[in-house]
Amino acid sequence: MHDISLKHAIGQLLIVGFEGTQLPFPLIGALTKGEVGGVILFARNFESREQIQALTSQIHKIESPYPIWIGVDQEGGKVQRIGEKYGSERIPAALEIAQTTPQNAMDIAEKTGRDLKSLGFDINFAPVLDIHTNPENPIIASRAFGTTPEQVIEFALPTMDGLRKAGIIPCGKHFPGHGDTLLDSHTDLPEVSHSIDRLRNVEFKPFKAAIDAAIPMMMTAHIVMRGLGEQFPSTLSPLVVTDILRKELGYRGVIVSDDLEMDAIIDRFSTLKAVMLGLRAGVDAFLICKSQYLWAPLCKQIQAGVKEDEAMQNRIFESAQRILDLKRAYLEHGWNL
Repeated sequence: MHDISLKHAIGQLLIVGFEGTQLPFPLIGALTKGEVGGVILFARNFESREQIQALTSQIHKIESPYPIWIGVDQEGGKVQRIGEKYGSERIPAALEIAQTTPQNAMDIAEKTGRDLKSLGFDINFAPVLDIHTNPENPIIASRAFGTTPEQVIEFALPTMDGLRKAGIIPCGKHFPGHGDTLLDSHTDLPEVSHSIDRLRNVEFKPFKAAIDAAIPMMMTAHIVMRGLGEQFPSTLSPLVVTDILRKELGYRGVIVSDDLEMDAIIDRFSTLKAVMLGLRAGVDAFLICKSQYLWAPLCKQIQAGVKEDEAMQNRIFESAQRILDLKRAYLEHGWNL
């Protein structure tokens, strides 16, 4: 017997976005019923520092069967959702931070984390562990800490540690490495042709270093690893998620997808199909960031889809338990990871 119902287990897998600066009533209902496990906020949800604090406080006070967590992308540089207009200091881009010292990287991250903590956030979807190996890459560029694995490791790990010191859950991204692509997965489906040996010697190294440093959450990339013979985006690939990230690299933390509404996924798969494939691949949690109520039918659809599939039900319970273990360690017992 499981300690959580299948319906609630499915809910734990979903981290969703919404429009506007007020929590929509249907989402309040879903959070209250345990049909959604968390929320991700964007600039579209903010109008003042006080409003951000009131919104996150409202979410955390919802009487849900299980803890609710709130995430945000606050990397720095061009990816900083909460900026100076809301009373937060400018965060330099990763490449800019890498021109200083690892201690400075940790100090900036701790300051960022304390600011996020004061605003009511639990997760920062950072640091970026990609390597800026392709100068024509349209999406990573200055978001990476360097052009070699060693540079990225030198500054990404102190960034992770700074966030943790401040009581924020860090999330490394984007596995297996988005640095050497020519396309942006927000608008297209990038491909990587590198062999497994090249990936082990370059792209995987920062992720492995973060795993060895016990990073609690890792985000997948919507990129196709053609050099590994893959046809599906990595988020939906058992080879990438289970065989490489889980088994070869030994990762035991929570694996979260990048936004399932990015064109790399939504142009090719329904959200239900993407979640089902992602679960089979080994992903634990799924970001559904854009559409107001795209998540609404998912819980029932997933439950119906696995009704006769005990293996998939167990896969869901496994992910839900992993998520709840991290939530409880952070939200209920204080940051002690």
